[in-house]
Amino acid sequence: MKALVIGLVLAAVIITSEHQAPGQVNGAQGTSSPKVSAEFQVEVSQLASRGLTLKQAVEASLEGASRYLAAIFQQEKPKAPNEAFEFRIIEGDGRASRTIFRRADFYFSFEVMGEAKLNATDINGDGLKEIIVQSSSGGNCWSCNPTEIYQVRNHKVELIAAGPVQKITDLNGDGVQELLVTDSRWESYDDLSHAASPGAVMVYAWRNGKYVYAARDFAPFYKAELERLRTAIEEAKTQITADEYSDEGYVGLAISVALTYAHMGELERGLKELETLLNSNVKSPEQSKHRAAILDDFKKGDSFKKLREVKYGDPMM
Repeated sequence: MKALVIGLVLAAVIITSEHQAPGQVNGAQGTSSPKVSAEFQVEVSQLASRGLTLKQAVEASLEGASRYLAAIFQQEKPKAPNEAFEFRIIEGDGRASRTIFRRADFYFSFEVMGEAKLNATDINGDGLKEIIVQSSSGGNCWSCNPTEIYQVRNHKVELIAAGPVQKITDLNGDGVQELLVTDSRWESYDDLSHAASPGAVMVYAWRNGKYVYAARDFAPFYKAELERLRTAIEEAKTQITADEYSDEGYVGLAISVALTYAHMGELERGLKELETLLNSNVKSPEQSKHRAAILDDFKKGDSFKKLREVKYGDPMM
């Protein structure tokens, strides 16, 4: 979601003593302010006096007996565009509360990937509930709107994951959610149009207290990804003519096949299939020359090195 937020009409803060259901996302951008429990009212009122309007709120017991309010505020008169919104975590003891974490940026929302149902649940099975928030740095790129995942441990807020998360889902049915993360290193590769940029999904799993790169452990997911890519390639073939750039979609998809194989631990097989695909369906000398340069890059250039940068077990952060 873009960060064109400054200059919006700000709603007044509405504070009541009603309790919302644990973990429920209360309020939405552009609507009246959400309700919060009595113990958080003084803190929220003080922030309101400084020009902060409460836009979304999640109340939950994140750690021990303490209660927490994860809240998104909009600044009435930000000093800079990247201070238009604030994400705060406020800790309460049943009587009073205080902010224990604050971060400002262009935009925040608890409606991650269009929904908020995972917020304030234990997604990784470690016994602590996570707060999930979508942020925006104001740009227009795959990694400009990262998903951030926080925990509270020993009354301190910890960021345990951040990146261009496509989906949070349990891939193997063990009750623990994996993070499907866009491999954004290939965005606009080789000056391909943005729509034709090659891409792939990196799977991060919760292991020993952190999210680590574990893509090769999820072969069924990647096999389904390859089937999807091959279907798209068949359609892209029909778009290729002698025009120099008419094969961009096909080329991007061919590279995506190689990347997908690389993530599932079959790099050499992926490179062989890339070579086969790029040597097929050629309609002009210009296309042939361009594809040869790409193959050379993947065999011994920067892409050769990049394919080997991320290793099994590497932490997400």
